[in-house]
Amino acid sequence: MKKILIIDDEEDMLQSLRKILSQRSAYHISTVNDGKQALRQVGLEKFDLIITDLKMGETTGIDILKAALRKFPDAKVIIISGYGTIEASVEAMQEGAFDFIEKPFTSKKLFSCIDRVFGQPTEAKPASHDVETKLVDLPGIIYDSKQMSDIMLLVTKIAPGDLNILITGESGTGKELIARAIHNLSKRSMHPFVPVNCGALPESLFESELFGHEKGAFTGAIKTKPGLLEFANQGTFFFDEIGDLSLTLQVKLLRMLEQRQIRRVGGQKEIDIDVRIIAATNKELSQAVKENKFREDLYYRLNTIQIEIPPLRERRDDILPLAYHFLSELCRKNEKIVNRFSSEAEESLKGYNWPGNIRELQNMISRAYFLTSSRVIQKADLPLPMSEQSFFMDRRMSDLSYSKAKQAILEKFEIEFLTNQLRKYQGNISLTAAKCGIDRRSIHRLIKKYNIVYKD
Repeated sequence: MKKILIIDDEEDMLQSLRKILSQRSAYHISTVNDGKQALRQVGLEKFDLIITDLKMGETTGIDILKAALRKFPDAKVIIISGYGTIEASVEAMQEGAFDFIEKPFTSKKLFSCIDRVFGQPTEAKPASHDVETKLVDLPGIIYDSKQMSDIMLLVTKIAPGDLNILITGESGTGKELIARAIHNLSKRSMHPFVPVNCGALPESLFESELFGHEKGAFTGAIKTKPGLLEFANQGTFFFDEIGDLSLTLQVKLLRMLEQRQIRRVGGQKEIDIDVRIIAATNKELSQAVKENKFREDLYYRLNTIQIEIPPLRERRDDILPLAYHFLSELCRKNEKIVNRFSSEAEESLKGYNWPGNIRELQNMISRAYFLTSSRVIQKADLPLPMSEQSFFMDRRMSDLSYSKAKQAILEKFEIEFLTNQLRKYQGNISLTAAKCGIDRRSIHRLIKKYNIVYKD
């Protein structure tokens, strides 16, 4: 059994880390919430791993690290901090820390680091020597679901080519991020990536923006202006919401795709264009073709390869990694430090239906970050419609037997009911027992069973 010592002067953080690590029966966990006491303990007892906060009043995580290494030179220490800076990280690694983790972080990231300490394989996919099948990490694309892993694998395969690509999916699912990923992995990555929203401008202005215009082509055209397609030459052009493009412009776009040439508004000369086209839509283009709202020949020109991005509600494994990513970005850009979400808040995030997808999630995290007065975002900080909360339970239940589904619902009820009641009565078990009609022994049993944290 591996002995792990957790050191943090915030009791709720200690309990949270204990709860996370208790998921593995191979760990014997000890906690200390006082820096000076921790200094004495790491000098007397050897641990397989020490996880310590960086700032704890007069004592720092660096002090803990030095004391442990003085007595046990092979000690493994992970330092965590909500004040993550490059300087702090470098200092920790120079002093002999195994790793430096910036708050907030996910349990997966913590376990991944611990697995490396103990020389165990993580759940990450093995690296491949085949360039076309190797998963890559790209800025801004955060995922943990199999659906997105499959999509990123497809992206790495098709990016080096020059085929036109159609990306479909609901608004807010990250279609432009995928388009940028394809561009960044392609041979055109050193040239421009030019996005344009097909519904953002009226047709007359859009044509001029897209193809450019000659001087005097229309009132106000006081000089010749190259279009965006010319600017994107040798790069990638991204048509966002291609389904909003007028039929007139669809004809001109089709001509450009076939001949690789454009003509500016009011111009006579053909201009050669070398761009890769990526289009995206939240509409069903095949249906638009049947209704004569979208040209069939253009549809098949664009749809050489189609990538469908599933909505966030269908890839719930991505919700918490995205939420912690947005929280980390907010902490990095602002002085306010918020370490994590409470377990109830995490359940609410996972259980919500997210009709606005990733964009709605990002806005929700921003709102909670600025409104919370704590370092832990609570369920109450998230204004999620309670009517949506049953969706996750309904979806999860569909794959279980009757008895297992019933047990899961009962456990969820016991956890939420007891946690809310204990907080309502400020952790007073006697008062909670009296008000709820439960004996004290049953409350203690449930607290131990579910590792309920009810004191902030």
